[in-house]
Amino acid sequence: MTTVLPGYELITEAIAVNTEKSLSHPHFSSIETRALTRLPKLRRLQLGLGGTPLVPVAAGRGRVWLKVEGTNITGTVKARTAYALLCDAVAACEGDPAGLRLVEYTGGGMGLALAEYCAELGLDLHLVFPHGSAVSGHERARSLGVDVTVAAPGSGFLGAMEAAARIAEAEDRTFLLQHCAPVAAAMHEERTGAEIARGLNAAGAAPTAVVAACGTGGTLLGVTRALRTAWPDVKPVAVFPAEAPYGDQAPPTRTKRMGGTGGLGYGIRQPLLIGDDHEIDFRVVSYPRSLAAMTELRRQTDLAACSSGAAAWHVAAELAARGGDVVAVVAARGTVEEWDDAHA
Repeated sequence: MTTVLPGYELITEAIAVNTEKSLSHPHFSSIETRALTRLPKLRRLQLGLGGTPLVPVAAGRGRVWLKVEGTNITGTVKARTAYALLCDAVAACEGDPAGLRLVEYTGGGMGLALAEYCAELGLDLHLVFPHGSAVSGHERARSLGVDVTVAAPGSGFLGAMEAAARIAEAEDRTFLLQHCAPVAAAMHEERTGAEIARGLNAAGAAPTAVVAACGTGGTLLGVTRALRTAWPDVKPVAVFPAEAPYGDQAPPTRTKRMGGTGGLGYGIRQPLLIGDDHEIDFRVVSYPRSLAAMTELRRQTDLAACSSGAAAWHVAAELAARGGDVVAVVAARGTVEEWDDAHA
């Protein structure tokens, strides 16, 4: 059970209440069908999602298969997650879904995808960013008509989560709470993972592992489930920042780390991963190493990758070098701020 922490009372209580839900295994297609029936405009969002490239890159005696998610609409794998969260909220709401008022926390990519979608659908959205997150993201969200709050200095990502929980209560908004949303893992199983499996089958490849940097863990969990239908022994490998590993016992800090991933502090584990973390191989990559991987991958392949995606490639390449095929999810192309840091 999650301990309710002073200063983070609402979010730690919300995580505790929703942990059991996070371990469920819903069918995304059923949720999507209901959502599309209730809010047909959601169909517009499907057109720019999925069908992203699966690119083989040599690594020693093996190959890394990069799932290049930067070609999704909004330029990130989080576009898929945002779509899944919206479908879930629309399918579950009791009133007219066109009147949904949403709130969510974000480090950047998922929130900006959500902002674009809500602007397209005419939905009211309030986003909370952690202190120190990219200012370009705040500005982009505001330009789309989204209410933006930046969490208190030193409160880390958990502080943004707490602020979102407080806004949900104060403004009577639907709190998406992505860390406890199994619909995201279900979507990645039925869509992202299925795409990867088809590509690997067509190439005659047999993956031994799948590597992804983890924010909520939904991408890794869903893709692993999909690949295991054909390759039961596929090993899930979760990449976390060395500055904030999974189940990090320390309080949140301002330390720079790769975006879109990380432990929450105070020993809180990602609820979506709790049921499977005994079989996951956890790896950590420092921010400087992830920046170096960004430039290395760009030099070798001409592919632009965010810090977390480049870190996933770095870990996958180490695994593949011994022989075999390893999948790595490259979440996005990287922010202006990340590339500035990489070139500094």
